[in-house]
Amino acid sequence: MIECNEIQKYYGDYHALRGIDLVIREGEFFSLLGPSGCGKTTLLRTIAGFEGISSGAVLIDGKHMENVPANSRPTNMVFQSYAIFPHLTVAQNVAFGLRRDPRGKSEKAALVEEALAMVGLRGYGGRAAHALSGGQRQRVALARALILKPKVLLLDEPLSALDRKMREQMQVELIKLQRQVGITFVLVTHDQEEALVMSDRIAVMFDGEIAQLDEPETLYARPKDRRVADFIGVMNFLPAQITREADGIVSVDVPGLGPVELPESQVSRANPDDSGPVLGFRPETMTLLTPGQSSQHARETDVVIDEVVYYGDMTYYDLRLEDTQHTVRISMRNVFGRDVQSVGTKARVAWSPGSLVLFR
Repeated sequence: MIECNEIQKYYGDYHALRGIDLVIREGEFFSLLGPSGCGKTTLLRTIAGFEGISSGAVLIDGKHMENVPANSRPTNMVFQSYAIFPHLTVAQNVAFGLRRDPRGKSEKAALVEEALAMVGLRGYGGRAAHALSGGQRQRVALARALILKPKVLLLDEPLSALDRKMREQMQVELIKLQRQVGITFVLVTHDQEEALVMSDRIAVMFDGEIAQLDEPETLYARPKDRRVADFIGVMNFLPAQITREADGIVSVDVPGLGPVELPESQVSRANPDDSGPVLGFRPETMTLLTPGQSSQHARETDVVIDEVVYYGDMTYYDLRLEDTQHTVRISMRNVFGRDVQSVGTKARVAWSPGSLVLFR
């Protein structure tokens, strides 16, 4: 549905987009994820036609968008601010894009009701827009964008102004809506959890470039470099010494964990400024064992609990690996019968080499 071919974008001497090559499939929920200033919003605006490009090409549904203005592209955008007109009713806001449409009033009214029903606001047409909650305003913005039946809906951090509970609810609603309408959604966000929850695929961006483009599960479990691993969720890092490489196996020695053998599929790139190889793993891949408990199918390591942070459904433990000064963070779900352990307790953790990633 969308092709970006070698997109370059300069603002004076500032190189905002550096050779972006990207294909977004028809009907997928695609996310552009990265920290502030990485170029994700600039890329979205070039697709929308709000920003020109210095070189390269943007194609939508197989057609070149060169010299095609934003209002003539088969896209519509939901902005971070929603851009709702407070002096208009909900129905007038939703119908705003139809003001030049030749259809009659009754047909336009039917389209407005259809769009409102699509976003769960049936019967809200007569309400004043300024009296709506944040979540309702967001739905109005979606209805206004969808009423024009675009081939692509562009979403510029549309949930950032909502509180956490409403944001999580709207994430699910957006997933359902995208499946219902069946069009391509392109989301810009700096929220890793939001991207992982909502997306079919994610492009992680740094400094105007795409560092990795993959499905959420691959991004999380097998990041291509340490920068991606550090940005997506939480990752523990421990120094590692490579002791042998042969037959597709890399052997390393890790303080606190001992010797580990990893296949090349679990080896990724380190950051250019890293001083040496490091081993990474996610907090949930290490299990804190209760006294007397053992694991038959995993390796075990002695630890001391340095800190306990209770979140209700989860408890996070900062663990010092025995005979080292290295601390790692792990997460344990608070299921019935599992007690929260105390600071200073000596314990054991179980882990598997299959959950590790070597950055070299």
